[in-house]
Amino acid sequence: MKKVEVVDTGRLTEKEARMNMEKCAEFLARMIQKYGDAILAELGAEKGQENRGYDGDAGAY
Repeated sequence: MKKVEVVDTGRLTEKEARMNMEKCAEFLARMIQKYGDAILAELGAEKGQENRGYDGDAGAY
């Protein structure tokens, strides 16, 4: 039987890459569930600030 030498190229196997992507997706899903409402509220507040007049008055001209 011929001896096979395994060379580490530093690259992940397809299975390892898929597992890492699944872990990442699960992590992102947990973060969205945990912080999603707060982030959306913050983004909504920032969007509201952008829609105001130059003097900070809520669009009263």
